[in-house]
Amino acid sequence: MGAGQSKTDQSTKHVFTSDTPIQFSQELIDSLQASSETNSTRAKSLELHIAQRVAAELEKLKAHEQKTLDELRKKIAEASSSPDSDSSSSSILSVSPKELFSSESEAEKSRKGQTSEKVRQEIEKLKQTLGQRKTLTQLPTEVETARQDVISCLRLNDRKPLDCWKEVEAFKREVRKLEENYVSSVL
Repeated sequence: MGAGQSKTDQSTKHVFTSDTPIQFSQELIDSLQASSETNSTRAKSLELHIAQRVAAELEKLKAHEQKTLDELRKKIAEASSSPDSDSSSSSILSVSPKELFSSESEAEKSRKGQTSEKVRQEIEKLKQTLGQRKTLTQLPTEVETARQDVISCLRLNDRKPLDCWKEVEAFKREVRKLEENYVSSVL
């Protein structure tokens, strides 16, 4: 019944007409008619080309990884054969992954000369420095209440945050006072 209409006659040619005259050379028309390449064959060839490039890049990456791994194994073997094996092997093992792929970084050079005692001393010095840092203090009650007012207003007016401008201004005033007090105490 409708089967005859859904089948297309492949021998028919499509002709498009335009208002402006378009002229193509006979060579172009002949080459287009003689070409056996279709959209699907172009897509398949493009996929094949992409797959080949990805495979080539993977091979390059694998070769680079293998080279880096061989260099690291060589460094570890040299370090274990040296008389000061504890410090040099720990310096090689403490290298970050970023430094593994760079050739003889500055951090690695400086770590080779360190012993475990020097590292402990550095850690203690850092702990003391961190312990001397100022800790955060509690906010004054005025600032905290202004902050809570802004938060509650924004929660109540979640679709209309511009309705909370009064609370925001009050919070800004309190923070400004706090900043002025801090600056005056420092100066």
